[in-house]
Amino acid sequence: MIRFGSIVLILIFSLSLCGCAPQGQDSAGETGHLVNDALGNRVMLSSDARVVSCYGSFADCWLLSGGSLVGVTDDAVEEGIVAAETVSIVGSVKSIDLERILALAPDYVILSADLAAHRKLEEALISAGVSYGYFRVDTFADYKALMGQFCAVNGREDLYQTHVLDVEVRIQNILNTIPKTSEKQFLLMRVFSTGMKAKGADNLAGQILLEFGLHNIADGNQSLLEDLSVEKVVLSDPEYIFALAMGEQAAADEFLRQNVENNPAWSGLTAVKDGKYYMLPKELFHYKPNERWDESYEYLAKILYPELFG
Repeated sequence: MIRFGSIVLILIFSLSLCGCAPQGQDSAGETGHLVNDALGNRVMLSSDARVVSCYGSFADCWLLSGGSLVGVTDDAVEEGIVAAETVSIVGSVKSIDLERILALAPDYVILSADLAAHRKLEEALISAGVSYGYFRVDTFADYKALMGQFCAVNGREDLYQTHVLDVEVRIQNILNTIPKTSEKQFLLMRVFSTGMKAKGADNLAGQILLEFGLHNIADGNQSLLEDLSVEKVVLSDPEYIFALAMGEQAAADEFLRQNVENNPAWSGLTAVKDGKYYMLPKELFHYKPNERWDESYEYLAKILYPELFG
């Protein structure tokens, strides 16, 4: 009997559902799989390619798909994705050393479509004759599409099953358990050592909460996105407040203590009074969770519906 997950995987590999063509040859006669990036670039890539990743999360995706890396940025080491002694470091995620990349003679460089420092490398990589791809992952669907391509290149259908399809099943089980509609409202904000900013749906926590059917009070409210003032928040008085630390966690925590928890206006909000005010863990909501996407869904589900996810 052919499992449903296997059918889905075959379709992805053969019908380009994830932007990855079947195995073939390019104009130079090289075999591999066609990889499409977020900006429309197309590259024929083979499993023995020398790959450099300039973003820790994408380095993790490449490794999860069965690939190997010759170079990474230092965030991949800091996040425990690779050991420093096993791979060359090509700078930091926002300050990449092009000379170090070229010294590794890469066949392919993985970059983020959302970072200006990465976009600036394109012309130099073209001049050097190095292939590259710009990617973006904000949702599980984005992760699924990326992994579909990477696993196809590396010929690892088994890893696609484990790290994507099995995760998707667990996510769907969570979605099937929670109520289909919700009247709950929330505020999502990023917290720095010197301030905080409301966030819309342009991040994974916001996307998951919207998928759960909640309403973000910042959506459609440009003034709140531009100026996170307690006066504007009081008007909506959200049931939940979720915070994401940017930079050093301790500094963000201290800012919240001084400017939110000790501020009578903020402490008078329903979310704060009812203890529904949460700092979300970086490993599940700041960094891309990759094969742990289901844990991100479950983390929020336990907060919102403790009676269902005890």
